[in-house]
Amino acid sequence: MNKLEEIANFARKIHSGSNDGHGFDHIERVVNLAQKILLTEPAADSELVLATCYLHDTYDEKLTTDVPKQKIKVLNFLNDIGISKKVSDEIFSIIDNMSFSSNLSEKKALTLNGQIVQDADRLDTMGAWGIVRTLEYGWAKNRVIYDPNLQPLTYKSKEDYHAQQDNSTLNHFYEKLFLLKDLLNTTEGKRLGEKRDKIMHLFVSEIEQEYEESHL
Repeated sequence: MNKLEEIANFARKIHSGSNDGHGFDHIERVVNLAQKILLTEPAADSELVLATCYLHDTYDEKLTTDVPKQKIKVLNFLNDIGISKKVSDEIFSIIDNMSFSSNLSEKKALTLNGQIVQDADRLDTMGAWGIVRTLEYGWAKNRVIYDPNLQPLTYKSKEDYHAQQDNSTLNHFYEKLFLLKDLLNTTEGKRLGEKRDKIMHLFVSEIEQEYEESHL
């Protein structure tokens, strides 16, 4: 078993049983999207990119109640399988600076490797699978799907973003997902994002239209 396979198995165990849009199926799609982008970015470090894709949600605050403890667990694992400090440092730097919420107050600079991971993750937040994941997350949080009386919010910081209450699932498209097309980094990521963005807009507009048709 090579190191990338060990990293994949480590991540699989952490994500097993998740039903809120952050299961291992999401991780696998991010890895596959990164591989597609890597074909157009020969200067990138493919092994580092794919390792980071597998690990990018392993200590996310949406999935653990103790981020520092979980992050140490990931670091110890990487040390145990012989990943160098230089590589693990870049992995953690990418993960800590790639999320939408981490970039609300200021845009974080990422290496090419980080830009590819970020694009792959954002692409799986968009399109048809992005719609599925958004619905899954909303159901897991007991959110109403749509309420025209709940207006989309604007967030200025990561703290604001994670402190939101009484929101609707559909608002998430306006607050985050519709913004992602213009935040993609790579040429291939932008190409893939165009169609996915259109699919989301069509879905949301149809929900809103059908709601109006069925509510007098």
